[in-house]
Amino acid sequence: MQCILCHSDKTTIQEYVRRDDLIALYQRSFGIDIHTLLPSDLLYIHCQECDIKFFVCENGVIPTGDDAFYNALNLLPWYYFDEKHEYHYVKKFINPESKVLEVGCGKAAFADFLPHKEQYVGLEFSTKAKEMAAKRGITIQNIPIEQYCTQHGGEFDVSCSFQVLEHVSDPYEFLRAQIVCLKSMRGGTIQKNPSRLIIAVPSEDSFLRYCVNGILNMPPHHISRFGDKTLHHIAKLFNLHLIEIYHEPVQPEHREFYKATMWAKKFLPTPLIDRGIMRKFIGKAGILGRRFIQIPPNTYGHTAVAVYELR
Repeated sequence: MQCILCHSDKTTIQEYVRRDDLIALYQRSFGIDIHTLLPSDLLYIHCQECDIKFFVCENGVIPTGDDAFYNALNLLPWYYFDEKHEYHYVKKFINPESKVLEVGCGKAAFADFLPHKEQYVGLEFSTKAKEMAAKRGITIQNIPIEQYCTQHGGEFDVSCSFQVLEHVSDPYEFLRAQIVCLKSMRGGTIQKNPSRLIIAVPSEDSFLRYCVNGILNMPPHHISRFGDKTLHHIAKLFNLHLIEIYHEPVQPEHREFYKATMWAKKFLPTPLIDRGIMRKFIGKAGILGRRFIQIPPNTYGHTAVAVYELR
C-alpha cells in the first residue's frame, strides 16, 4: 500500500481492524450507523518514510465520513467547541491585515478570534455547520479545498486547518491545495510577512497513542495519525520552512480522558480495539482508580500545532 501522504512504498501493516467492531462501537457510543461507510475490514498502516499512520479498507478504499455522518456528530453539544486552546496560540502568527482561509472550519468559531471577519473565508463540507455559521453572520462555502484553489490561487496570507487533516483521504493534495491558495510573491517581490500554513492535529506523540477503543480517532472519523516526525516531513515534502511545533498541555476537558487512558495502560496492552471483559472490568475499576493518576508537568496534551512559512 502506497503512503497517502508521501507516496512511499515503504509501508507496513501494524494491525487489522474488524469492520463489525467499529460498527458496534459507533452504535453503542453515539447511536450512529456507519455500516455503509465501511465496505470491508480495515488495515492500520505505518509509513516508514514519513512516519504517518493511516487506515485503509482491505479492498483499497479509504473509509471517510459523509455529510450525514458529520451532521449526526454535529448534533452532539460538545462536538464543535466555540473556543480551543490552539485558537489562542495561533493568533500571534496572524497579522491584523492578513487575509485568512480556514479549511474544514466547522461553524467558523475561529473567525471570532480574528480582528477582521471580512478578511476571513471558511470552507466546510457539513451543511449543518454552514447553517450554524450563518446564524452568526458568517458565510462559509461547502466546497473542497482542491476545487477552491483552482479559482483562488495566491489570494491568502494564511491558510489554516484545525483538527481536519486527520479526516481527509488524500492529505498530500489537501495540503498542496492550501499552499496554492497562499501568496508567495506580491508585486514580483518577496513579502515582508511571508505567507503561512498552520495545521493543528491530534498528536500521536501524546497520550492518545495509548487510547483503546477511541473510535473518534478511527474511521470513518479519523483516517490518519500524525506525530512530530510526520509534521517535520511535511516541510520537506512541500519545501516549507517549519517555524515551530507546539504541543498544548493537557486541557481541562481532557484531564479525565488522560487519566482513564493511563489507568488502563497500567494493566492492559494498547491495541486499537479491545472489547473483552477484562477491558470492561478495568474501565469500571478506573472510576475510582484514576483519581490516583497524576499528570506530570510538560505532558503533551491532545493537540500539536505546526506553523510553516513559504520559502
